[in-house]
Amino acid sequence: MAQRIPVFRAARLVGVSRSTLQRKIREHGVPTFEGSVLATDLLALYPKLELGRDSEYERVQHIKTHAFARRVRDRMLPGREVLAERLAELGHELATTRVQLSRYRSVVEQTITRLRDIGGTPAAAEIHGLLRWIDGMLSEPSTPGDPLQELLAQDSVLRLMSAHIKIQPSNHEFWLDGNDSLLDAGVRAGLSLNYGCANGNCGLCKARLVSGEVKQIRHSDYVFSDAEKRMNYILQCACTAVSDVVLEALEAKDQNDIPIQDLATRVRKIEPLGDGLSLLHLQTPRANRFRFLAGQSASLSLPSGAAAELPIASCPCDDRNILFHIAHRPGDRFTDALTGSLRKGDQVIVQGPRGNFLLRENSGRRQIYLAFGTGFAPIKSLIEHAMALDDDASMYLYRWAPREDALYLHNLCRSWADALEDFHYQPVIAGDARDAVPALLDAQSTLEDCDVYLAGASGHVEDATRALLKAGLAAQRLSSSNVD
Repeated sequence: MAQRIPVFRAARLVGVSRSTLQRKIREHGVPTFEGSVLATDLLALYPKLELGRDSEYERVQHIKTHAFARRVRDRMLPGREVLAERLAELGHELATTRVQLSRYRSVVEQTITRLRDIGGTPAAAEIHGLLRWIDGMLSEPSTPGDPLQELLAQDSVLRLMSAHIKIQPSNHEFWLDGNDSLLDAGVRAGLSLNYGCANGNCGLCKARLVSGEVKQIRHSDYVFSDAEKRMNYILQCACTAVSDVVLEALEAKDQNDIPIQDLATRVRKIEPLGDGLSLLHLQTPRANRFRFLAGQSASLSLPSGAAAELPIASCPCDDRNILFHIAHRPGDRFTDALTGSLRKGDQVIVQGPRGNFLLRENSGRRQIYLAFGTGFAPIKSLIEHAMALDDDASMYLYRWAPREDALYLHNLCRSWADALEDFHYQPVIAGDARDAVPALLDAQSTLEDCDVYLAGASGHVEDATRALLKAGLAAQRLSSSNVD
């Protein structure tokens, strides 16, 4: 009986991104049906797959080794009741499969009997050959370590340990592991889900359960109306998934979908990024996180009264930890306080988010990023967001710096290029920032079918914009952010 595996789950089983697997499926002309692939076709695509070293196997081994560590249990293991429900579901499926196999075997046996009864016909030789082939296939033993058997076993483990969540109408998908709530898992996967307090009170994260089963894991004071109860509404922040789930939920699409927030945060750390540059790491309270879209900015107010508007350098997928890349300016109150009086644990008020320097998600076009100096901050946010979403697009990052030692977080960009199959990184070291666009154009055969993102000092961005439009880039494919 042919076994099919959803492509989203198959990618995790073979240890590649979904976009990588989908690209390989297209390149090799592998047929799919309703978003699933045959297990045998998956093994044909990855014939050297070492399932014993598969991430799911390693995860189970890690749990067995650290079974009594609460942090490991919460992060990797579902709760006992959820685990019991998933085991029951797998048991029911196993019983159904056994009944089906019994019926198939009965059909095969009856077919063999009828073929033998008509064995004296002119087609006897062909019938006897067919019988020998059927006998051989039925008597073929299951070999220990058989790749197909191992793959299907790993698939069962994955279904037991994790739940697959699909959001409508966007069709975004993500995994829910351990004791995560639906909201936490979705935000971590890069989705811009609607939420407010994330604490079960405001009701902004409510969603309609289309299919599957969920379980409440956190207290909630929000009261659903009778109509909402009949329509199977739940709070994403208070529930986890028992089975694979489909939700109908709101997601932010632009800056108008997220309200301005005033949030008191604390300094987690301040550390140098390079000559005249610092990283400011702020952390929000657990019950009051900062919601923003990748590429946006926020206003910061320090205890000294100094303030600044800065692009956010982190991914919305980690909304408790907000990062900023700050260039020191002598005589500037904000940067003087940052390098002088500001300490770990100090309160910083964050207001925002603002700005429409946003990723064009799922456009299907190449993504080209050009960063000048600390313009890398919002570019980094966009790239990490695209990674969290497992975007299928090819990504090209160009970074200009006047000197090699001014190219901060260079190793981070190199690690992206090493880890991702379709990510390309090219630093541009030149005395004149106007040399960055010619370097980009030399590497790109065409500017058609691409989205370009520019960020940096306004003068550099304006020069690059003129040069790219002159080279044939369509204005609607260009997004820019001035970081002055």
